[in-house]
Amino acid sequence: MADASQLKRSLYMLADYVGTKVPAILILNMMDVAKAQGITIDVNTLSKKLGIPVVPMSAIRKKDYQTLYATIEKSLSDKPLIQHATLSAALQTVMVRANVHPLLISLICDVLVNVLYFACMMASFVLGISLGFNLMEETGYLARISFLFDNTMSKVGLQGKAIMPFFMGLGCTIAGATGTRVVDNWGQRVLAIAMSWAVPCAATLSVVPTIAIALFGSTGGFLVIVSIFLFMFLMMWIVYKVFGNSLSPKEERVGLIMELPPYHKPNFRNILYVTFQRTLDIFWRALRVISLVSIVFFVLTYGFGGDPSNSILYRIGVIIEPVTMFFGLKWQAFLAFCASAISKESLLGVLNTLYGTGGNLVSSTFGAKTAGSAADISQILSANFTKAQGLAFIFAISFNMPCVSALAATARETHSVKWTAKIGVFYTGAALLVACIVYHIGLLVF
Repeated sequence: MADASQLKRSLYMLADYVGTKVPAILILNMMDVAKAQGITIDVNTLSKKLGIPVVPMSAIRKKDYQTLYATIEKSLSDKPLIQHATLSAALQTVMVRANVHPLLISLICDVLVNVLYFACMMASFVLGISLGFNLMEETGYLARISFLFDNTMSKVGLQGKAIMPFFMGLGCTIAGATGTRVVDNWGQRVLAIAMSWAVPCAATLSVVPTIAIALFGSTGGFLVIVSIFLFMFLMMWIVYKVFGNSLSPKEERVGLIMELPPYHKPNFRNILYVTFQRTLDIFWRALRVISLVSIVFFVLTYGFGGDPSNSILYRIGVIIEPVTMFFGLKWQAFLAFCASAISKESLLGVLNTLYGTGGNLVSSTFGAKTAGSAADISQILSANFTKAQGLAFIFAISFNMPCVSALAATARETHSVKWTAKIGVFYTGAALLVACIVYHIGLLVF
């Protein structure tokens, strides 16, 4: 596959197959971009000179795939081999570039994109982290962000590419973990995953404001959220200090080598489609986990209509509370903290079950997740948490292990159960330690 807008550079790899017995098809992707840049490619002549089929297409347009599929089917029997060794000579007669001014165009794009970048980032939080990220990815701006942050990332043992998984982590930690595939060095990749766990995901950012505003009011809640983001940078630095020497020693670090792609005009139809697909997938996956966790906690708390004071969780809670209170967490809050390691989205349902009045399975499990129950959740929180306890709880759930899905994604991406376990244990212990410090400082302040 070659970039039609950068055809000469893109065909270097094709030259490696000249003279071999490997059947080949050349796909000229991003033909729409080439056309916008005034580039015309004589596909038929190029195909004759190379001796293999050449398929022009744009990967974001579904209709272009039919020609590709048909060419593949035909080539399965024909087995075309590359005939020409002088690719550069072949290109001189098949590619024509109109009289454009790429330097001026690039300059205008740089100015416009940099001016609009921060506006797009703010809009991405309104329209969804996924939508904003997909937009930057398709326009080619993420590569430029990587270079912009390369010097900063090198100070914590990473490449500039690691900034992209951190942005993705704002939407979902799983996306942050899989996004580290762009990092070439294995140790730097594992370190990037470990640091991305400190980034509050969308699920955390949907739960924490509810708790913070309920306990501290609008202004106080805003300050709490800001403090979470500030502490995020400290946590990432601590992760580097703990794991950096093992995963990314100075003598083994790999710098950033990356070709800057040209700016591309975004295809909003494709962006919205991909965003909708990813959002729907995350929604259904989260809903299943939320429902399962909430139902399990309901059954363990109330049985099926029983007295919660005789439940399994109550008996365990009474035993562990003298220990958990050292971290500023009553036993109910500690169990909710444990549930946050399974799924952040399930937190409000778990709190509603542990502190609620029981009722039936449906109301206790799903009541906290409806808009009409916001006042009830606020009353439950304000009645059962002091400000010091609430602050400790917020920090504990914010920097706890993101979720079991993120844990599984980390194991899959690192191919190391050992390092996955190390990262998981570190965040669990660090979250409790932070909660302890915040709680005891809070006792002095509030």
